[in-house]
Amino acid sequence: MKFFILGSLFVAAVAASLEQDAFQAFKLKQNKTYKTPVEETTRYGIFQAKLLEIEEHNSRFEQGLETYKKGVNKFSDWTQDEFNAYLGLHPKPAKLGKGIPYVKTGVSVPASVDWRTEGYVTGVKNQGDCGSCWAFSLTGSVEGALFKSTGKLVSLSEQQLVDCTYGTVNFGCDGGYLEETFPYIQETGLEAEASYPYKARDGTCKFDASKVVTKINDYVYWYGDEEALLEATATIGPISVAMDANYIDSYASGVFSSRLCSSDDLNHGVLVVGYGSENGVNYWLVKNSWAEDWGESGYLKLLRGQNECGIAEDDSYPIV
Repeated sequence: MKFFILGSLFVAAVAASLEQDAFQAFKLKQNKTYKTPVEETTRYGIFQAKLLEIEEHNSRFEQGLETYKKGVNKFSDWTQDEFNAYLGLHPKPAKLGKGIPYVKTGVSVPASVDWRTEGYVTGVKNQGDCGSCWAFSLTGSVEGALFKSTGKLVSLSEQQLVDCTYGTVNFGCDGGYLEETFPYIQETGLEAEASYPYKARDGTCKFDASKVVTKINDYVYWYGDEEALLEATATIGPISVAMDANYIDSYASGVFSSRLCSSDDLNHGVLVVGYGSENGVNYWLVKNSWAEDWGESGYLKLLRGQNECGIAEDDSYPIV
């Protein structure tokens, strides 16, 4: 009995040491610093719980019980409430009376599409500690539409949208809308990222009309129709979409799905850039704005065909 107790204590000590090593590696990789020892202890406790959750989930993945893997990332010392507060999309507005409702044509679509391979998609960006996901979703769809129209891929300015629609349409780093912002782009146009760089904070509008790269002529929208999303993605290009992102914080790879995901709590703006299937599971290929060290090099594969996480509830694209 004595040896059993000693052995158990040894195993527990080794496990604690490994967790501490993992936490130190996490802090180093993510450049994490804490203001006080108390805060570090608190964050370590959150990290420990998240690490256990990741390990248990990945064990189920190895048994074929899950379709995606989890991993440690920049959110691994955040509480769920902190992560939820970071998500910056506001609920879709009442019908605007603007834009063009999407009409399905019934066209046959290919089994898979990836607009990255056709040159429509800029590199993965990083919104930082700013709830500006909506701006990245919008610039991504305009970048794709501009490429389709001109053959030129230009990274457009999210900071312009953050600064210059603040208080009139959106709320800067405290969130914003998708299709409700298209009229601003239609009237004013967008500068390039190079001339109006991203700062990850609210600022004074510094828009320069002489540096506009593109305007849009109009925009197309639909609500709650995943078949429309499939057809538009296949025939148009990248699509701005809203989703419930409450449960993707630890996503690492594979096809994400969750029974907890809602089609009503749309809190994150992203960009659908294609679709396909993996190990017999259909997915949407989703470009996120949390840098390349999240997910599959900045991308999410989301279960397709069940309106997972409300992916088809609030969709739109611009016409250039």
